[in-house]
Amino acid sequence: MTRVLIADAGPLIALSRVAQLPLLRGLFGAVGITGQIRAEVLDSGRFPGQDAIAAAIQAGWLQCRDVDLAPWHPRYPGVDDGEASAMLLAETFAMPLLIMDDRAGRAEARARGFAVMGVAAVVGLAKRQGLIPRAAPILNDMRTSGYFIGDDVINAILARVGESA
Repeated sequence: MTRVLIADAGPLIALSRVAQLPLLRGLFGAVGITGQIRAEVLDSGRFPGQDAIAAAIQAGWLQCRDVDLAPWHPRYPGVDDGEASAMLLAETFAMPLLIMDDRAGRAEARARGFAVMGVAAVVGLAKRQGLIPRAAPILNDMRTSGYFIGDDVINAILARVGESA
């Protein structure tokens, strides 16, 4: 059975800002997003890499589905509409994997039994799969572009892939 990947806005933005959005396609093939996530990344102001997200949607490997938020009942506070919609979409698949970095969203997803991976782990996986030569420069570029990834997370990923900061 193929695992379905559903990405939240933050990881899409982080990867696209550093021209690494294609890593998702290389690792997972098709990637699901919701209408709420699409609006968050395309309609909420311009940022570097935004055109890459639009192009991925147009190319069809970033696949957008509409999700009705009416049945959403959070277990934890702080989950935004994008994260909520990602989890509602995930409920329609047998073995979804969520790419999500927000703390509240990750806690909610885990409480609902979903597998969750952060964008730093995606970069580490890309290194292990041979899609990139080194993870450290990409993680550092994400931080430089304004995406928060803690030192402990970066150090853990780099240790797993045999690199240092």
